[in-house]
Amino acid sequence: MDSAAVAMTTGLALGATELFADTVKKPAAADADDKPVGPPVTCAVIGGGPRGREILAALAKMESSHVPVAAIVDTYAAPVFVKKLSAVAPGAKILTDYRQVLSDKTIQAVFVATPSHLHKQIVLDALAAGKHVYCEAPLGATIEDAKAIATAGKAAKTIFQAGLQERANGQHLHIQKFIASGVLGSLAYGRSQWNSREKWFTQNPNVDREKELNWRLYKATSPGLMGEVGIHALDTFSWFNKGALPIAVTGFSKMAAWGDLPDKRDVPDTVQCVVQYPGDIHLLYDATLANSFEGTYENFYGTACAIHLRDQRGWMFKENDSKALGWETFARRDEMVIGDPKAHTGISIGSGIALVANATKQLSLGIEPGAVGTDVSKTALYQSLLAFVNSVNSKKAPNAGALEGYQATVVALKCNDAANTQSTIKFQPEWFTLS
Repeated sequence: MDSAAVAMTTGLALGATELFADTVKKPAAADADDKPVGPPVTCAVIGGGPRGREILAALAKMESSHVPVAAIVDTYAAPVFVKKLSAVAPGAKILTDYRQVLSDKTIQAVFVATPSHLHKQIVLDALAAGKHVYCEAPLGATIEDAKAIATAGKAAKTIFQAGLQERANGQHLHIQKFIASGVLGSLAYGRSQWNSREKWFTQNPNVDREKELNWRLYKATSPGLMGEVGIHALDTFSWFNKGALPIAVTGFSKMAAWGDLPDKRDVPDTVQCVVQYPGDIHLLYDATLANSFEGTYENFYGTACAIHLRDQRGWMFKENDSKALGWETFARRDEMVIGDPKAHTGISIGSGIALVANATKQLSLGIEPGAVGTDVSKTALYQSLLAFVNSVNSKKAPNAGALEGYQATVVALKCNDAANTQSTIKFQPEWFTLS
């Protein structure tokens, strides 16, 4: 999405500064931070559903000699499905029992991408077998499961990483440091949303298989929109807010679009949560399957400026009375438009400042900051998987370890409970500790 389109969705007539994490086109020899470093890490992906295939696709973008996928595990063995998995990772064995992977001494690491309620036993067994484990977020569909996983992950001699992908995302790392420098001023509040018009339903002629595929639709197996989607925005806000954990949440939910479908789902398709942090700072979070307007974003509102994040891009909207920071000289100015200029319905709301990080360095390299874009092909998932592989080789703890994964899961699951019961829940400090 270009800067004009993003400014359009914010509806703010303020100067916008675009924040790029990595905008210099590096020579080939300097691309080490985009690729695995060290010896090959042979791995297996457990769970061949949509998320498992996303992981396989991201791993395929890395050099296969560094991250060879030896096996893919899924309990479903229909020929068409097996063919689909083989197409994503040619040469990988397709297995139906994850224990076959754990007994294979050549496989060093596993990516657990099964439904959330099935994580626990797989992760515990994998860690006990001495495997490095990447477990998708949330860690589990219940706090008890998440605590068991995190406790084992913390005690393991191998690397355990939670799938809080934004903690490895270069764009978010850049913005987190930017906010930590005090440029935001005093944080007033945050607002995040995830809007996507979709049914969350997969049809299958086999009734049992269909039920299995649609585990996210039923409270017995699903942590809902707050657990499956909201966890990332909730964790980002806590992380950016000096690592603070929330003290209370008030939730709301409803079935707005898909309640009359024959699948008999009971997970609400629309949720809102107001999450309270120390210092009377609040995060307003919305998620819906009923409407796609404005998509997904994260906003942080401060007394000096606001920051707007969309995946691999970030913008800063400065207040008129905020002090100059020094780097504006190197930035280009873009016209910020509401509407569609091509359809002659666009309305200009003034010019914004597009910031390119490390502008001084770029000038010294003979690169004009205004002419450099950002590489959005390296998704947050790709960067998270890369961080895990590099942690395996460096033996350094990842940014999203067992404790971070557990605490984020607690927040998300309690927010889901508040939304489901339309109530206020006060967080207890002991909920966030691992014994």
